[in-house]
Amino acid sequence: MKSLPGWTTTIDEVSNGVYKVALIDKYGRKAVRIDSSLEETIERTLSDAFEIEKQISTNWNKFLFDLCIERLVNEPTIEKSFNDKDFCSWFIEFDTKRLLYDGRDVCLISQIKSDNKWLDKYIIKKEELTYEKISKLQILYEK
Repeated sequence: MKSLPGWTTTIDEVSNGVYKVALIDKYGRKAVRIDSSLEETIERTLSDAFEIEKQISTNWNKFLFDLCIERLVNEPTIEKSFNDKDFCSWFIEFDTKRLLYDGRDVCLISQIKSDNKWLDKYIIKKEELTYEKISKLQILYEK
């Protein structure tokens, strides 16, 4: 079942073919949707919870790091590091790809390795970052 780090997901069929999807975090914050398409309802509810986390999280950078690790769990990483002393910046490195979060400039950077140098492929500022964009980045990092 899909969820987000620190959130619990529940799915109930409230009527024949109608689903209630709820995500609740440890502080009791909720994202809830009711609809007939289960997969779409799950994705929209995850997106709502992601936005709540982005707006009011006390540890957004760690949440995003944990989410990216969780979503890329099948990919063999070379190195991953979360540095709480450097603006809570972090990176997840693969053979020729890397995700980097710059905590000072609050942006997620997707990089590729070319001639032993890391080159920026995408830079997404925090305010432009959505659950859908994280999901698309996941696809980019699959082999």
